[in-house]
Amino acid sequence: MEVKVVFLAHRVEFLELLREEAEKYGVLVLEEPNDFLLEKFLNGSISLEEYVSSSDTNFPQYTFHQARLLKNLHDQGLKILQIEPYLEIIERIHVSIKIGKFREYTRNPEVKNVLEVEREAVGKLIEYQEELMRGEFDRIVDKVVEFARKDSERFKLRDYMRATAIAELRADDKVIVEAGYLHILLPIFLERLNFRVETVNLLEKACRSLNLELSENPGDTLTKAYMLNLGLNGYERLMAAQSLVYVSMISKDEKLPTKENPFPHLLEEINLARKVKKMNYEECKEEFFRIIRKNNLRI
Repeated sequence: MEVKVVFLAHRVEFLELLREEAEKYGVLVLEEPNDFLLEKFLNGSISLEEYVSSSDTNFPQYTFHQARLLKNLHDQGLKILQIEPYLEIIERIHVSIKIGKFREYTRNPEVKNVLEVEREAVGKLIEYQEELMRGEFDRIVDKVVEFARKDSERFKLRDYMRATAIAELRADDKVIVEAGYLHILLPIFLERLNFRVETVNLLEKACRSLNLELSENPGDTLTKAYMLNLGLNGYERLMAAQSLVYVSMISKDEKLPTKENPFPHLLEEINLARKVKKMNYEECKEEFFRIIRKNNLRI
């Protein structure tokens, strides 16, 4: 079977580029757990507003605009599927805890594996947050490196499980698969399962339209290096320090594209990534604490 993997960031600004790709295909596979709410919305049982308000989302603008796009594509005849088994298992683990079935559910070997990988990644994230509160920069950097290593294992398992689930499709139509831009192993796993895989990176496509070169933030570079088992020759701590500054400076609010600035998030991210990648370790340390003082943050 032929499949096209579309790498993107989950931002409103990339939805039009996704639409251009998806319209050429018969099946769109979303990177999200199966959700009966989406099916009800696509079938017209609930309104767009009801769907967004009922969704557990941290990005309401993206959810709103994505849902509107999906409804349009669905009405044109595109089949829309949600396949993300790792996250689906995480959701079911949460439900099993609420209903008192945790031990029973986590006896399943696949569920047990997901739980172990998730616990290790979340555990390192908590350690990083605790170190952040103590305010010792060198130790914070060490925790960023440790988290990136464990997070890469989570990405590996997510991509493997998702590729395996996609391989169970028996679609007659051509299939397009949505994937966050860090899910670089998904096409590799699909090829190992005898798929003919084509890829397109919408971030790179947007950069070409702006006559810009894509500059990746150091935290993503670090995680991808661990995913690919690349040697870092001691640069991991510098990348982690640069990542700390990047995360401290990047805006957290959703931005909507305009005619004057069609890719507001992408432009901000590229400019900031270029800035922090010029900084050495001590400069990162100084800038990090300057940001903390400026924003009156407690650590």
